[in-house]
Amino acid sequence: MPRILPAALLALSALLPACAPAQTAPLPDPATYRPGPGDTVTLPDLGPVGRWMITKTLEPATWLGERVGGRTLREPINVLILDRTSTTPEAATARLNAAMTAAGYGPKNMHSDGYSGQLAGRLYPQLPPTGKGLAFSDGPWYVSNHHGRVFGPAPVQGSYLFSAAFSLEDMRWLPRPGHTYNSFTATREDLAARLSATGLYRRAANVDLGNRLDTPQETTGDHDGQAALLTTP
Repeated sequence: MPRILPAALLALSALLPACAPAQTAPLPDPATYRPGPGDTVTLPDLGPVGRWMITKTLEPATWLGERVGGRTLREPINVLILDRTSTTPEAATARLNAAMTAAGYGPKNMHSDGYSGQLAGRLYPQLPPTGKGLAFSDGPWYVSNHHGRVFGPAPVQGSYLFSAAFSLEDMRWLPRPGHTYNSFTATREDLAARLSATGLYRRAANVDLGNRLDTPQETTGDHDGQAALLTTP
C-alpha cells in the first residue's frame, strides 16, 4: 500500500507536461521582442521594467490558457530585487539563489518554463534556468504551493536588478491534472517576508508598476499593480 501514492504521483507527473499547449512552430528569437504599448514602465533609479512575464512565443504569459471567471489571466511582475552589493552578475545571481534556498523557495520541478522578463530594454531568461521544468517554490508540485520565476540581473546604475513573477497555485486533479491560480498577492507577501528574514535582502517600499488589469476580457486576479521591492542591506 505505501507504494500506491508514489506510483500514482509518478503517473500523474507524466501527464502534467501534456497539459501545456503543444509547441509546433519555431520559436521566435528573443532579440526580436518588441513590447507593446504600456508593456513597460520607467521607474526612478531602476530604469525601464517590463510589466509582464513573457512566454517563449514572446507574448505576455496567461497561465497556459487558464481562465478566471471567463477572463484571460495575465501574469504580472510583482517582485523587484535590487542588489547594491554584488560587483558582478554572477555574484548577484549566486546571492539570489542562496537567498531563495534559505527562504524555503529552492528550485523544484514539474513547472512550466521558458519564460523571460524585460529589464533595461532587453529580455532576460528565467531563473531557475529553462530546460528542466524548474521554478522557485516552497512546496512540491502536487499540493498548493507558492512559486515563481526570476529574471535578470540587469546592470542599473552600478547595481543589479532582478524582476520576478510569483503566485500561489493549487493542484487540480480532475478532469485533468493541472495547476490552477489562487493568488498573486499572497505569494508576493510571503516571499518578501521570507527573503527579508534571511538577512540577505531587506524590504523597501512597494513600487507601483501600474500592471493591474480588470477588463471584461482580461484580469490580473488579486494583483494590485504593486511590486514588492527588496534591496541588499
